[in-house]
Amino acid sequence: MGINLQRPIVKALGLEMINGSTRLLGIPKEKVQVVISLPDITTFNTQLNDAISYFKNRAETFVITTSSIDDCEKIIDEYELKDSLISREYKEFSKTFSVKDEENLLKKSLMIIDTNCQITHKEIL
Repeated sequence: MGINLQRPIVKALGLEMINGSTRLLGIPKEKVQVVISLPDITTFNTQLNDAISYFKNRAETFVITTSSIDDCEKIIDEYELKDSLISREYKEFSKTFSVKDEENLLKKSLMIIDTNCQITHKEIL
């Protein structure tokens, strides 16, 4: 798949995950990147968990939230998630990808970035 000049190219962004590791978003990878912003991590549910699990061999998922570390850890425990899935680096992310509202708060969104670092789908939910 080649680069489509009609699609925006993602600016590379390093995100600190709640486990302290850094994951890079927007660099060429073998898998597509799926980015979900959830202002309230407690809205994470079984359907979302099932979708992440189903596509784990084809997609690398990032969940961005403004929720507290305690709430994030509760969700990680409840759904047995990897602690490298969730990041609280919402300020830079929301600014870079224009997913903030008029009050500069993170919006709920879904974004898919292909292996060429181009946004193929972006939806504010």
